[in-house]
Amino acid sequence: MTKRVKVLVPYQAEIADAIQQVLGDNAIVVRSERSAEDMLRHGSDAQVVVSSRIPREYLLHARGLSMIQTFGAGVDKIDLDLLRERGDVILCNSHVNAPEVAEYAISLLLALAKNLVLSDRELRRGDWRYTWGGPRPNIEVRGRTCLILGLGHIGREVAERLRALGVTVKAATRSGISPSSYLVSEVVSIENVRPLVREADFVILTLPLTRESRGLVNREFISWMKSTALLVNVARGEIVNEKDLFEALRDGRIAGAAIDAWWQYPKVWGGSGCFPSVYPYHELDNVIMSPHRAAFSEGIRDEQTRFVGENILRFLRGETPLNIVDLHRGY
Repeated sequence: MTKRVKVLVPYQAEIADAIQQVLGDNAIVVRSERSAEDMLRHGSDAQVVVSSRIPREYLLHARGLSMIQTFGAGVDKIDLDLLRERGDVILCNSHVNAPEVAEYAISLLLALAKNLVLSDRELRRGDWRYTWGGPRPNIEVRGRTCLILGLGHIGREVAERLRALGVTVKAATRSGISPSSYLVSEVVSIENVRPLVREADFVILTLPLTRESRGLVNREFISWMKSTALLVNVARGEIVNEKDLFEALRDGRIAGAAIDAWWQYPKVWGGSGCFPSVYPYHELDNVIMSPHRAAFSEGIRDEQTRFVGENILRFLRGETPLNIVDLHRGY
């Protein structure tokens, strides 16, 4: 009898079982905790691993590994340098959550522009000062200009929706080109983004975290922004210099920010007792804080699980799987 391919899934049983259902008799799914020790104990001989976070020690010792499949788009928690050195593992990500992340990004932008969180908070205290005619009038989104940094799957979905709101959309990508350029009025390379930043009323970050994008939004970048500009980050915290952004918001050098991707997280996902930054963003009224939930919607887990299982099947059948990550570019 032919030995079935082993697929290691370091997640809870319901996710592993759902992937097994898609794979059927083509592979056997095994579970583990997310530590290197436990992954090696249960899956040192696995040919496929399903995870967005893989310890370096596991990659060093799992010599039979030939495919890594993530649930989402981000691959910054996987040692791409080591994968390049190995040269025998393909890495695939998933973009099925792009529409939901785009909806959430625009929700954050609208909530920030319309002072929804601040108004709700004060009215719960019986304070009506943010009523019609009060301080902080709503910002009109229609007729404004938005710069999207990154015009991949999420950026494209954001652009489509913003156009329906009457927003002029521009974009910047690593290369200055994009197959989705037809959705925006202008695309430039990141290195030539300064004029577009100066024009933008809103800046939305949807680009991956790479060597080039780490710390991209720093004091200099922020100095190019209008004092009335709003920033939305649904990408990765490390793309933004947390000190520089905090000081700009505190000092009113930009009008506001809505943040879903942070710099600090609890040790246990969904835990408590951990502020998302060493700086007190929670004290600022011009910030909307979101606990990294942009991709979390009613049906997303089922959609991701189905995509993951079907993409592994493509690989097992000798077909080219979808969304192979370029290990040199990082996306």
